[in-house]
Amino acid sequence: MPPLLSSKSPWLQLCYLLLFVAGGLTIFGSLSLFTGKLFFADHLNSRGFLYVTNSISTFGIFFAPALLFSYSATRKLFFYSDADRMAPSQMIGYVLVLSLFILPIIAYLGHLNEQITFPESMQKIEAWMRGMEEAAKVFTKTLTANSSIPILLANILIMALLPAVFEEFLFRGTLQPFFSKWFANKHLAIILTAFIFSAIHFQFYGFIPRFLLGIYLGYLLIWGKSVWLPVIAHFMHNAVSIILDFIAQKQGVDLEAIDPSQITGFYPVVLLCSFVVAMGIYRLWKVSHKSTKIISPDHHL
Repeated sequence: MPPLLSSKSPWLQLCYLLLFVAGGLTIFGSLSLFTGKLFFADHLNSRGFLYVTNSISTFGIFFAPALLFSYSATRKLFFYSDADRMAPSQMIGYVLVLSLFILPIIAYLGHLNEQITFPESMQKIEAWMRGMEEAAKVFTKTLTANSSIPILLANILIMALLPAVFEEFLFRGTLQPFFSKWFANKHLAIILTAFIFSAIHFQFYGFIPRFLLGIYLGYLLIWGKSVWLPVIAHFMHNAVSIILDFIAQKQGVDLEAIDPSQITGFYPVVLLCSFVVAMGIYRLWKVSHKSTKIISPDHHL
């Protein structure tokens, strides 16, 4: 018996993927709330409650639908993601280094993004967007406030590792190769996936840096021929941000309140980091073209 989605049109396959995501949101969202209330009935706004609900819901919204879609289309859990492969170690090394130099660029782009204002006729939309942004900040501050080493390690697991794995399996590991196969254009697939990746976070004032980061992650999938390279990059970006925030808190500094453009030497640092990132991306591209890794004939990228 052929796989459920093997003979379906791309449009219908996409509808199934959206259905899987909606089902995951409904089922695992309810399960996360039930579990959270079961263990933290008297502390519904506590760090523990958020750990449990966020972990379960993100698993159901991103990871489970990605695997279910891949199996329904091909009878292989990792057909789209190539999670049974590992990127070349040299590329992993470049990504680890680039993760440090990308942060100042992201901070600057985020600062520019925050300066965007809307016309009078769109004030309600702007208010809604800023409300979503504030809700995200409250969530982050709840998890990172009064942090200790054990809490830092837990935050790295919950806020860095799990989102990196779960989100990348859906976006770069499923949606991007699906679009690439559908449109026969990997660049269009990367851009479209990055747009959806940024938009689905519902944080407009971080849309531009997240969109560009999504494009970077998309090319990492192409160059590394495995979802694990963007997973590593995504994890490193999250983890380094969490660690820097932890260090800043210990120094009594609120990173959210700092205007990066007012920091002495910030712009030269951004320029230097941009140069290093450009050179690193170029090296990643060169390594990907020199790779002698054998690709199966039915490889989808």
